[in-house]
Amino acid sequence: MPLKGVQIDGLALLKIIKHCEENKGESVSGQLLGLNVRGKLEVTNSFPGLPSDEKGQDHEAFLDTMMKLLKQVNVDNNSVGWYQSAFIGEWIDHDVIRTQYSFQSAIPESVVLVYDPYTTTKGNLAVKTYRLSQKFMKFYRTKDFSHVNFARHKIDTSDIFDEIPMKVHNSHLIHGFLYELQEQDKDEFSCEFDRLDLTGDMLFKRNLDIMSTCIDNLMQDQNKFSYNLRQVARLKQQQQALKIKREAKLAAGETAEDETILLKKPMPHLPRLDAYLTAHKITHYSKKLKTMIGQSVTKMFEVDALSREMCT
Repeated sequence: MPLKGVQIDGLALLKIIKHCEENKGESVSGQLLGLNVRGKLEVTNSFPGLPSDEKGQDHEAFLDTMMKLLKQVNVDNNSVGWYQSAFIGEWIDHDVIRTQYSFQSAIPESVVLVYDPYTTTKGNLAVKTYRLSQKFMKFYRTKDFSHVNFARHKIDTSDIFDEIPMKVHNSHLIHGFLYELQEQDKDEFSCEFDRLDLTGDMLFKRNLDIMSTCIDNLMQDQNKFSYNLRQVARLKQQQQALKIKREAKLAAGETAEDETILLKKPMPHLPRLDAYLTAHKITHYSKKLKTMIGQSVTKMFEVDALSREMCT
């Protein structure tokens, strides 16, 4: 049954937020635990993984020990994916794809939850869940990242990850507690005007800087790819010339030199996965900037309307 959505408990999400906020500026990850109920992935618990400097052979042993301990206290210990922290939306790289590919190969319904502590601001929670698309899973299994294989599998930059709808679930007791808390301290919980804060210049500038860096990297990859195409064309010409020369010698009854090694030399295709990931990042930041600009323009009109009404 295809995965329809992800439902995560509020307490499990708070654990993820706490772990990422405590290690702000570092790339941290952890495990998601839960169940797959009729196509809906229910994440009921999570725990942080080892720090990056301690990962190695002990990481698998650490996960096995944690699973056994959770089972002893009668807590869900079924792995349904993992979570990863992001830096202003920057999280897609080879390690993330390799890890998610391993998870989906072993657990088909697994997901990766991405939380960005820098983008999370007043009223905005930057958390999303993703999966590798089926097309990309078949492509990645071949371990051939040339442009020929990309074209053969019809992989585009938008075919790498699929975003899965996610919602946060809380128990009725927590809903009742929050409602009672809001009724007692209405002034402290009032955030109506805080939502009208415009996007900070620093955050907007940082997103533009990252996207500009990605564009520069893509141009460098494109130059390397053009140079590689010229090399391939030159090798084809050499092989064709040798083939014609060899056939002419054989037709004239002369002895031709054995040059089968050069004739069968494979074409040096350049791996293109880095370029596709960079293009995917550019698309991601373009959509993100478009959303930020749209929200800022909407807030500007709302603030202008409120100021006029207050003046009158």
